Formats: sequence, C-alpha cells, structure tokens
Amino acid sequence: MKTLIFDEIDSTNNYAKTLPDGKEDVVIVAKRQTGGRGSKGRSFISETGGIYLSFLRFDAVKTENAFSIMANAAVAVVKTLAAFGIDGGIKWPNDVFVGGKKICGILIENVFSGDTVHRSVTGIGLNVNNPIAAEIGDIAVSMKEISGKEFPLKDVLATLVYNLTLPTDMEYYAEKSIILGKEITVVKDGAEYYAVAEEILGDGRLKLKSGEILSAAEVTIK
Repeated sequence: MKTLIFDEIDSTNNYAKTLPDGKEDVVIVAKRQTGGRGSKGRSFISETGGIYLSFLRFDAVKTENAFSIMANAAVAVVKTLAAFGIDGGIKWPNDVFVGGKKICGILIENVFSGDTVHRSVTGIGLNVNNPIAAEIGDIAVSMKEISGKEFPLKDVLATLVYNLTLPTDMEYYAEKSIILGKEITVVKDGAEYYAVAEEILGDGRLKLKSGEILSAAEVTIK
C-alpha cells in the first residue's frame, strides 16, 4: 500500500480522484484540509490536530455489496477509537458518534463499471487533538476532549489504516449501531417522518418497525 502525506491540501478525496487506476491501494493523508467535504456537499472543518485521509481502493466490489465499503470505514473508525479507550457508535449509515456528539465523518465516492465498483475513495475525517469550532461545539467532539489528553497522531493513523484493511464485519457494524430500537426522524425524498429503527440487514439497508426498508435516507435520533 502506498501512502502520500501532505502538510496541507484542499481535499484528500479530490486528490485521490486525480490518481490513475492501478493495482496498489493508496492512502492520502493531510495534516490540514482547506476544502474538506462531508456528505450532501457540506463543508468539513479540517484543522491541524485531526486525521484527514482518503483510502483509494481497486477492489472490484460487486455493486450489490457497495455498502460494505461504507460499513468497513465506520467499523474501522470505531475499532480505532476502542484501541485508544473510547467507546464509539455508528449512526446509520456512516457517522461515528461518542456521547451523542459526532467524532468522525465519512464520505464514500465510488466509480461504477458494469456490475462492480471499479474504484472507491473512502474519505475519513476523525477529530483527534484538533480544537472543535465554537459553532459546532454542541454537536461535535474530539478524542482529546473526551479523554482530557492528547493522542499520538502517528499511532492513531497507523491503527486506523490497519483497521481499514480488515474484512468488513457487518455483525460488528450492527452491534455498534446507536439507532436500533430507538425512535428516529427520517428525511427521505423531501418528506420527514418518525419511525423506529428495527434492524440493519446484511446488505446494509435499514429496516424500520413499520416494515419499511431504507436504502438511503437521512436519519437522526429523536
């Protein structure tokens, strides 16, 4: 696996998408991003002290198994937090929370070819020692804020990259869900309604107590 490290870059995902196809996976790491992106086009604050990386993979995953890429990233982050004594949970489909606050954002950008994911870019922004901006202090948190101590970024990064290379564990993904059995707000196709999250299926879809199955939606715990 090839690793590229930058002091500053606009977006590791943007850089990853400029790289040519190859057989060797690539990890792009930035100490700071000036144009970090989250899901749905939102900006992602990326100040020095956090871990900002993109994992470029050439796995040829079947399209029907594409969710496994997202699940793998979320599980890798939660396992990394656990290795440093922090209990994280996953809010379907791909946000990682600790104590009700977001500690990590994940952005997956896939390129499809026929019935496979030809290449995928997994972008991860993990709050480690970076300060949390005042405007998001009520919804975001860092490893340092939780523990009261700084963490060696090199060790956290190495652990995270290792965990990203492990096989996807959907059982662990479901086990670490923070929404199952909870009443949630679902935003889908412009509509908003309440539901109870019942089960995460093997392919990553979310089954509601009503019987409805969600392939994609924005959910929050009510």
